[in-house]
Amino acid sequence: MALITQFGDLPDLFFIGLFNYLSSIDILWAFTNLNNRIQTLINERGFFRHINLSSARLSKFDTLLTILPLNQIETLIIDIEASPLQLSHWPYLPHLTTLRLYGLRDFIDATNFILRHSTSLIHLTLETNNLFMSVCIT
Repeated sequence: MALITQFGDLPDLFFIGLFNYLSSIDILWAFTNLNNRIQTLINERGFFRHINLSSARLSKFDTLLTILPLNQIETLIIDIEASPLQLSHWPYLPHLTTLRLYGLRDFIDATNFILRHSTSLIHLTLETNNLFMSVCIT
């Protein structure tokens, strides 16, 4: 007789190991609000504190934005070429300390976002196709 393992029977270490192979956007997209146990693991492992939405298209981004606890986000990484409208859609993130923007083309949205978060930002990285600039704000 074969034993059947259900999703809920898998140990926490299985999910922790699985999360090491996935991007933060994939973890948030697939596992957020799945069940209380998985949600607790996501919170404990800091997937809401360090968000990399570089590969998120606008439709997926808009959905994720409604489920993210904005007051927990400390690090935000966005590839503007993949998601050019993301910066204009983000509300204020009170604990944002690290911002990395790649593929930057329009400095107006970036400047507005940076200024809005200037009191909390410590690390700022801006990258365009031919320009790499890393700035540390103290």
